[in-house]
Amino acid sequence: MAQFDKEEHIAIQKKMIRMLKNKKKFGGAHTETIHLRNCVPKHLRGSKLVEAAIKDLFDRQILINKQSTGELHCSLNTAKLKDIGEIEGN
Repeated sequence: MAQFDKEEHIAIQKKMIRMLKNKKKFGGAHTETIHLRNCVPKHLRGSKLVEAAIKDLFDRQILINKQSTGELHCSLNTAKLKDIGEIEGN
């Protein structure tokens, strides 16, 4: 597995969480997972760093999946609000 700068990894996750919170995407409200890439700079959108950041949020169950209209959708997990706050606090 590739090694990434932890600070940059966390910064990307903060941006994703901030975007979802601003759009009020908690629990039943969801958005397409591909939209998470829109909150990072264009030169990073297809990078392995962004993919790893998204995968980490799903692995930690901060983001939850919902299959909808054939596309993967996600939302913030309301049961993990403490973990979300910890990421934002870093």
